[in-house]
Amino acid sequence: MGVSRLFSLNGRIGRREFVLTQIAVFVASYFTTFLLIVVGGAGFASMTGVEGVWSTLVNVIAAILAGLGLWISLAAAVKRCHDRALSGWMLLFAMPPVIGQLWLFLSLVLAEGEAGANAYGDPAHAHGLSPAPALA
Repeated sequence: MGVSRLFSLNGRIGRREFVLTQIAVFVASYFTTFLLIVVGGAGFASMTGVEGVWSTLVNVIAAILAGLGLWISLAAAVKRCHDRALSGWMLLFAMPPVIGQLWLFLSLVLAEGEAGANAYGDPAHAHGLSPAPALA
C-alpha cells in the first residue's frame, strides 16, 4: 500500500490488509507513546529536564502523531467498509459499547468482501493482494 493510498478514503482493501494496517498502527502508536513518555517524562516534570518550550513541543508532536495514527486507522476501516459494499458512515455503528465493537469485528475482520466490482471500485485482490482470510 503506497503512502498516498494509506491516507485515502477511496477504494477497497481486503481483510488481510485491513488487519495488518491496524496492527501496524497499534505497534507504531505503542512505541511512539513509549518514546514520548521517556522524552517527556512520566512523572515530575522537574526531574525529566524537559521544561517550558520543549515540553510543549513534545506535546504537539504527540498530538500530530496520534492524529496521523487515527486517520490511517479510520481510512483503512472506511476502505474495508467499501470492500463490503457499505458506506464509511456505517462505522458509526461501532460507537455503542460492546455491540458496536462486536459488529465492527464481525463485519470488518471476519466477513468476506464483495467478490466483484462494486460502487467503490475493483476488489482488493485485483491489485495483487490475496483474498485469503486475515486470521487464517
